[in-house]
Amino acid sequence: MAGFAREVARRVYAEELRSSDLSFREGEDQNQYAPQYLLTPTGARCNRIFLVGTMTEKDDIGGEVEYWRGRVVDPTGSVLIYAGQYQPSAAQALAGLEPPVFVAVVGKPSLYETEDRRKIMSIRAESVQRVDETTRHRWILETARLTLRRLDRIVEEGRKADGQQSGDFQQGDSYQAGREEETDFGRARLHYGTDVQQYREMVARALNALLPEIGQAGAGRGAAAGTPAREEHVSAEKPAPEDEWSFEPRSTKNSPAEARSARKKPRSPETGENGSADEIEQVDLSKIR
Repeated sequence: MAGFAREVARRVYAEELRSSDLSFREGEDQNQYAPQYLLTPTGARCNRIFLVGTMTEKDDIGGEVEYWRGRVVDPTGSVLIYAGQYQPSAAQALAGLEPPVFVAVVGKPSLYETEDRRKIMSIRAESVQRVDETTRHRWILETARLTLRRLDRIVEEGRKADGQQSGDFQQGDSYQAGREEETDFGRARLHYGTDVQQYREMVARALNALLPEIGQAGAGRGAAAGTPAREEHVSAEKPAPEDEWSFEPRSTKNSPAEARSARKKPRSPETGENGSADEIEQVDLSKIR
């Protein structure tokens, strides 16, 4: 359809994604066809997620029709991914991969509430691709920069909410009540009470996980591309409840129209449809210090 464009897939660490529980639809009608978003604690508005990590396990939980579930781990935690008959490309990829293996996943965040009102986050995969260790390292670096950038905005919103900006008090008539709710960063701060230091430490753990692996890169060059020499370092992960692996979300299927759009040739994990990089959130690596 002319003028149609997919939402940008946002880079978010597993720990932050699993801490997210604020979902909403946007648009005048806000009906079932309006875009649905997940707002994370650092203010990332996510209609789609881009995650790179180690797939440590997978399972076909379907009956007559294949329905695949996998666990993808990054240095901060793990996230469950799902793919079935309405995500044929992702399902086929999951069926053909053997853990442990580095993968790049693009998909929709799915928030599921159990009967005891516990919320579980997963990803309804649109595409799953095997990648090498270099791609995984680059994703960690890019995600770190974008997360820190969002945290700076959270701090800025906090200063504005307190009537301050860069240490100076604002004029009384320049502050508008309720203004903080007008931005994603202000809304995230109000909903989650975002602990900026906690998420800065999360970024530090993710970056520190790279240090020993980069040092050992030379020793692993003879290994097959995309196959980790050892399981992803996840000592900082908050363990998932034992029953999380057994739950099946009720709403994880795409519409037939989405299924048709998914039946396209594979693309690079760093690009979108037709080779465009616009579908994946970008960052200038040269600015990372």
